[in-house]
Amino acid sequence: GAVAALDPRNGAVLALVSSPSFDPNLFGGGISHDDWETLSNHPRHPMENRSISGQYPPGSTYKPIVAAAALEEGLITPETTFYCNGALEMGNRTYRCWNEKGHGHISLHRAIVESCDVYFYNLGKLLGVDKIASYAQAFGLGTPLGIDLSREKGGLIPTKQWKLSRLKEPWQ
Repeated sequence: GAVAALDPRNGAVLALVSSPSFDPNLFGGGISHDDWETLSNHPRHPMENRSISGQYPPGSTYKPIVAAAALEEGLITPETTFYCNGALEMGNRTYRCWNEKGHGHISLHRAIVESCDVYFYNLGKLLGVDKIASYAQAFGLGTPLGIDLSREKGGLIPTKQWKLSRLKEPWQ
């Protein structure tokens, strides 16, 4: 896993942590062959800097971007409610909320505060993947930070075209 602490006022990187890690003192004065082999072949890849090159699903941190997109597009107001019974059926799949019992009728503010998954599944259906992707990119997601870190990756913002090109199947 990784942790990145940023200053919300200007985006400055305050701290980066990657785990598992390794003792950098092993490299002081030259690393032994055995230590190098241990680090290089470790199944958890401790020399990978996950904070700059790991790519992880954003989880609930993505919800405010989806909310901003839906508000900006005029699809909802802050008072718009959805009903959360703990799951949402779409096609032949069931998408579950973290709250198995559901949140009941819930407004945008409460959905953010309580991190209601079903509320944001509904917003995602209203917006569509390409609209969500355009807002995520407008928020700066999907691009490297631009600081001097080798092997930094920008992340993936999927679109209908990406899935069709990459997986040879349409977005559903």
